[in-house]
Amino acid sequence: MVYKKTLFTWVCFFLLFGSFNSYSHAVYVSVCNVYEKKERSYFSFRIFKDDIYDALGLVGSTENLSKKEKEDVVRYIQKNFLVSVDGKVKGLVLDRFIFEGSDYTETANLVFILNEQLVNKTLKIRNTILFDVLEEQTNIIGVKIKNTRRTLTFNKNKKENWVQIK
Repeated sequence: MVYKKTLFTWVCFFLLFGSFNSYSHAVYVSVCNVYEKKERSYFSFRIFKDDIYDALGLVGSTENLSKKEKEDVVRYIQKNFLVSVDGKVKGLVLDRFIFEGSDYTETANLVFILNEQLVNKTLKIRNTILFDVLEEQTNIIGVKIKNTRRTLTFNKNKKENWVQIK
């Protein structure tokens, strides 16, 4: 538990203070939260806009993003974030996609739905989001379902991880 608080503190420190003298952020991290509501499982992502733009070669403001470019972002996430439940590959369906923040702290916020519950199942994830463009990229997934509280970390050397949900 202490390491989670320490990691969170350092990430916040770098986000807040690490980039005052530049236009790019100091850490390369994306965050995904996995939770359930009713009969569905949700995968909620926050990814820095400039990083996803670099990955897809996009330019300009988010207000001027075309429908095709937004679809490209969604497809990129779906291609680089693969979910298996009890050994069966599952497709995630987009529920919401918005941008929040401004300038270099703007984030793409995407929520995907899996139309099943994960309790008493094994969730396996392959997460390679932004590894193709950022050498230092780290992806963090927080799973909070019923009695299961787990943080999974992904990087260039660890692209797959799993959790038994109880």
